[in-house]
Amino acid sequence: AAGARRHLALAATAMSGSLGVVLRPCLLVVVIAYLNREVTTDELFGWGIWVFVLTATMFAMVALTVNRQSQFDLAPAADAFPASIQALRPLIPYVIVIAAVVLFYRFALDVKMDEFSAPRLLPVIMLAILVYEHISLKNGRGRASGEINHQGLERSVRGATNDTTAEIGALLLLLGLSVSIGGVIERSHIMETFPQAFDSPWSAMLLMVVILVILGMIMDAFGAVILVTATVATIAYSSGIHPVHFWMVTLVAFELGYLSPPVALNHLLTRQVVGEAEVLAAQQEGGTFYQRHERIIMPLIAMGISLVLVAFVPLLFYAN
Repeated sequence: AAGARRHLALAATAMSGSLGVVLRPCLLVVVIAYLNREVTTDELFGWGIWVFVLTATMFAMVALTVNRQSQFDLAPAADAFPASIQALRPLIPYVIVIAAVVLFYRFALDVKMDEFSAPRLLPVIMLAILVYEHISLKNGRGRASGEINHQGLERSVRGATNDTTAEIGALLLLLGLSVSIGGVIERSHIMETFPQAFDSPWSAMLLMVVILVILGMIMDAFGAVILVTATVATIAYSSGIHPVHFWMVTLVAFELGYLSPPVALNHLLTRQVVGEAEVLAAQQEGGTFYQRHERIIMPLIAMGISLVLVAFVPLLFYAN
């Protein structure tokens, strides 16, 4: 909507689904801390902020350097800053609505926004956004920006509820399938063919990265965490890999797996959020192989480089 390339917009949307995995209040981190007493949510979220900065910066660098048709031609700050503020202005009401709900819970109900209260606050925030959009569109202020498909508050809530119930059912089936796959892998004793400890944490980390990315490509995150906890984690600990480091690598590897074929879960969610027409329009665009598949290749490059850095650079500081 802001004028970016269609493939770049789809890549950024898919990438955003991975970037937030390491940030508070991600439920996946809570599950990891619950199943593994060697780590805590504070440790994982604390390092997760830096991992988020790394992956976001890496994606920005790839987007600004790969597939550029010309040299950088940056506008003067006097021109760019007002235009950026103008583009951000439509988002300000949503920020205010979200902040109002969070502050109401904090001061009126003494409930802080954290990984434990988020499941209760997020539905209320979404309902508050629906109410705001209903009021703004009803008053005609939203029609100027092209938001003309207004169907009323009741129909919006009912439609969102119907969609949510169907998606929850599909998610439960996916979770059940993932746990089943994990059980098959565990009972097949595949992991017993690998050494239970490596002499070098570097070789252990290399094996961990390959296994974790493959699991992220084919399994749901929660089912994969259960499998990793029961099998791979103990090998990593015995090989001298720090537990916090191992689980941060696990999260980034899962992020890369969500962006990778054959499933590419984040791209499927992007298609659902953005719409089928926009994705089909991107697929019709020509150009080189990279340009025709930029929405898939660009996140893989950014997240792949980030995974290598997260996996091996910390070993320089504590591995013997």
